[in-house]
Amino acid sequence: MKILDVINDGASLLNLTLDQAVLMKVSQQNEKKILQENPNIASLFNLLKFSVRELCTNYVPLSTRRKVKIENRKFPVALLNNFIRVENVYQNDVPVKYKVVNRSIIFERDGEYEISYLTYPEFNSMFDELDFAENLNSDVIVFGLCAYYCLSHGLFTDFEQYHERYIQKANSIKTLKIFEIPFRRW
Repeated sequence: MKILDVINDGASLLNLTLDQAVLMKVSQQNEKKILQENPNIASLFNLLKFSVRELCTNYVPLSTRRKVKIENRKFPVALLNNFIRVENVYQNDVPVKYKVVNRSIIFERDGEYEISYLTYPEFNSMFDELDFAENLNSDVIVFGLCAYYCLSHGLFTDFEQYHERYIQKANSIKTLKIFEIPFRRW
């Protein structure tokens, strides 16, 4: 599912017809210019980032792993891309004890480990794909976007309606398994 499609669906649901007309003209060559010249579209793009982060944090956890070499028994979680929380830590495919203290993972000894953690996708273009959403109904993401848009624009009655629909859809998928995302070099 492309970011542009989600933004366009959100603009349609919000009856932002002028923005929809501009979105139809977006190409990879003029995307940055359109985002600079259309604050409403830029707002939708940025609010979608918050919506996706909330969805992954509370409803659709994305799991990934990263191999690290530990010295001084400590690893700052800030070095994990889009970190939400640690699921487990392995050494030679065997779970090991660890603690998370002051935004660092504390190990019993130095060495090489594999950290399994929950994350959320990052996107920088309207042409990026939301890979994790392949198995989801896109409505949940669109309703989240619409709710954030209404909240940021002071449309509280509309916010409540979209947020309620978002929560219903999100809760219906919350019981699904944790989605695995492939290892990437961000």
